[in-house]
Amino acid sequence: MYNKQTWLDEIPDMTKPIYDASGKQKTDPQTGRPLFELVQVGTRITSSRLNTMEGGIEAAHTLVEQLAKELGGNFVVPIDGTMGLLCNAQGLKATWTTGIAYVSGRRYQVAAGEMPLNPTQGQYLYVDIDGVVKKTTSQTTAKKGLTIFYVATDTSGVISTTDHRVNISMEEILKKIKDINIEDAVTGGASGLMTGADAKFVRVDGETKTGSQEKANAVKDYVESRLDTSERSEVTLQPGLQVIQGKKNAPFNLSSIKGRTLINLLGRMGNFETLGTYTYSNGMTAVIDTTFSAGGTSSLRVVIPSNQSSGTVSIPNVKLLANKCYVLIGMIKNGNTDNGGQISFAGFADSALVTNTTKFNATAVKYKPSADTTVSISMGVNGVPITTQYANFDELRLYELTQTEYDALDTVTPEQAATMYPYVDSLQPVKNPYAIRYGENLVPPFYEWEYGKIGTGKAELLSPYELYQYGKDLSSYATNDVLIPVIPGITYTLSAEIDKNPTTITDALFFYWIGADGNRLPGEEPTTRKYKGTHVAPNDARQIQLYVDMDVTHTTENKTQIIKNPMLNIGSTALPFKPREDPMLALQTELYADPLTGTNADEVFEKDGQYYKLAKWRGLALDGSLVYRSIQNKTGYKIVGSKMKEAAPAFNKLFVCKYNADLLTKASTMTGPDNAYFLTADLTDFNVSIANVDSGWGDSYTNLSADEIKAYFLGWKMFNWDGATGGDHNGVSQFTGAAGSVKAWIKISEVGTAGASRTTVLPTTQAPNYTPYQLLYQLATPVVEPIMSEGQLTLIEGSNQIEVGTGVVVHEETKPVFSNLWSTYDINSINSSGLAANPLNYKAKKIRTVYKNNRPDAWSIIKDNLSYGYERAYFPAELFDSLSTYYVTYFMLDKTPIAPFVGSVAENEKTLLNDLNESVQQSVARVSETETSLNDVVRELLQQRNKRNIWGPIE
Repeated sequence: MYNKQTWLDEIPDMTKPIYDASGKQKTDPQTGRPLFELVQVGTRITSSRLNTMEGGIEAAHTLVEQLAKELGGNFVVPIDGTMGLLCNAQGLKATWTTGIAYVSGRRYQVAAGEMPLNPTQGQYLYVDIDGVVKKTTSQTTAKKGLTIFYVATDTSGVISTTDHRVNISMEEILKKIKDINIEDAVTGGASGLMTGADAKFVRVDGETKTGSQEKANAVKDYVESRLDTSERSEVTLQPGLQVIQGKKNAPFNLSSIKGRTLINLLGRMGNFETLGTYTYSNGMTAVIDTTFSAGGTSSLRVVIPSNQSSGTVSIPNVKLLANKCYVLIGMIKNGNTDNGGQISFAGFADSALVTNTTKFNATAVKYKPSADTTVSISMGVNGVPITTQYANFDELRLYELTQTEYDALDTVTPEQAATMYPYVDSLQPVKNPYAIRYGENLVPPFYEWEYGKIGTGKAELLSPYELYQYGKDLSSYATNDVLIPVIPGITYTLSAEIDKNPTTITDALFFYWIGADGNRLPGEEPTTRKYKGTHVAPNDARQIQLYVDMDVTHTTENKTQIIKNPMLNIGSTALPFKPREDPMLALQTELYADPLTGTNADEVFEKDGQYYKLAKWRGLALDGSLVYRSIQNKTGYKIVGSKMKEAAPAFNKLFVCKYNADLLTKASTMTGPDNAYFLTADLTDFNVSIANVDSGWGDSYTNLSADEIKAYFLGWKMFNWDGATGGDHNGVSQFTGAAGSVKAWIKISEVGTAGASRTTVLPTTQAPNYTPYQLLYQLATPVVEPIMSEGQLTLIEGSNQIEVGTGVVVHEETKPVFSNLWSTYDINSINSSGLAANPLNYKAKKIRTVYKNNRPDAWSIIKDNLSYGYERAYFPAELFDSLSTYYVTYFMLDKTPIAPFVGSVAENEKTLLNDLNESVQQSVARVSETETSLNDVVRELLQQRNKRNIWGPIE
């Protein structure tokens, strides 16, 4: 087995030489360089080590070549069932297609080509040992390489041709197995087993030749089925959690992920993270409630006053178009109303009432107007005029559907509709898709659990899967817990080794069922805890909350417990302990499709170990990265534009969401504001009309500069900061350029706010808490783009719990910051007393891995209100390495549409061998690239050997 060398930088402190007893500076015995005290101990580069590396690379090449020779000698490798180097001869010219050839054990990627033929001659085309296609009249010469074609010519053209390509196959490998034959056997002699000098062996039970041959044939047939024919099973991994049965341990080969785009016509108003602009009936009120949420961190609590029995809180002025199909979906948790809550297209269509008080339930209503109309989207609560009653609403979304999708809603439940059309903010594609196969053991190591303690209670991690706890009573105990996803109706078994003192105390390893809203299901309380054994997940369960907790008895005696090797597996039998391993395939890309029809979808595919996207759409933010120009001044609005890098196929093949998430119209007439299109004369020229009331550009202000346009797209409104000329101090006015007026800017989010921040200096950075315009347009010509990926999804033999989702961020670089609150370095923290801010690019739902110099590092993860999102990571300051580079892979809190992973898994050994062969070829190619890069580095170092080098001479 190869003993991999881990190389580290060696960093000396040049101010601290190392001296020997005589006062002379010491030198390195291998390199001869002067020695200094080290800041970081590293690996010396020596000729011996480099030669060892060269020897290893040479040995790897020799081994691969020897294996190729033993496997098939000289041959052509079929790719996807097609054998390359196909030759064709016409006239006095021969051509051949591209292909992969193994010649004397070496692999060559042979490019397509052509060569002239000799007249009146028989000649062979062959791939020589240098990988070049040549021709010869000698069959012996051709056979030393790889013969691919023979052609005989007369003076003007071809007389005859023969294809001599040899492709690798398993036939020769299986030949001996296929030729198995049981010779006739005779019985006799004193023993009844042998007779004569050449007697045959015979079974004692007297089995006949026919019976033995039948069994041998059965074995042969089985072997042929496993080794002679490639077999794959097509597998589609659906969004969400599922259990897939695997026939054997095998990698999942991704064939395709197709894009999808959802546009929530309510923008971001339905996430209820902040209060919006609503209309109220019957004295209703609404507040943001952080106690309950279906998604994000809060919901909207709608309250009936005590003197009313019902009422609504509504989002007004939602425009619907004639004969278009719409669906309104939301999540409702009844508080204490007698009749529940509902959502509606006010005055046109209502959903069913939701009365459940224990969790959020999905509800949906559809509507198809016969004429263009403006409606209110209402959240209604029905009770009795006795006490103040309320219900909570969350994840409210409004989507336009096709007629087929609209009709299909009649056949699904509200929960199914909510899954088909999940909540998104504004315009969202399939963003950063991933598939995780959770380990055969679903329990993560203890260092990933949440930790807490009361009084003198304590917990100590003895190893990743061994935990010590001490507790005394309910005022002094330790607790560790973790959430694990489960699937309703699936059977799970919990097991562990538990050492208790005293032995009479109740096991302190237990769990509760958790619902979709993150809360315990009804009836889940201390008296109904689930302990070791087999349990079936209820219909409403989505997770279990697994605890190791010493508060299970109320006695005052000291209690200790060691939990070792906890195991949660699918099925009714406890399996032997295994550490949890969660192989994941994560792709960093955005996959779009037409939001209204779902057609022309972007698609992911794999080639030679690299993932690519066939991009048919381009999505981008209209922010400071673009160059803008003024196009036309209109009454009440202005038209501005920007050049795109790629052309659109038509002027209206685009979708644009405003900073407030409203969807802009698209018409080339540009007769009003909030419209966007591409010029038909130049389909790279994007135009958008902007209302003066939004931008602050008055009708008479025509000297609009490119940077002033950019400031608007960065979230700033221009206004007249001078009360004497019709201006104001809170940004409501427009700047007209009139004499005496003062041009100033205010954050768009603060317009109309007294005491808001203002500036007379043209802003060049994006305003805080501002979401730019979003542009999505179809490309006139699709393009293929490589995408970043992480990991390899594999299936195990038996039950595989797999999650397919979106929102994984792969290897985002971060710079941990020091916080004196707990003397730690933190990642994804927000400003607080004693805690430094270091937010990631997106709010984090879950931090998966922190990497130190691209290697996983053991950071602690905590979920609290000091996190940007749900979680942050921290590391003890005294152990932190400030010279390293840190990266994070995590899951975003924001939701985006989810698409299935379509692929296949190997069904038999030949397919596994083919996959392994392909993987080896790709690995050899990558090793070759690494070798080339290393040689370049060494060559550059050697070129510096005669220059002054503080490290000493380079050998």
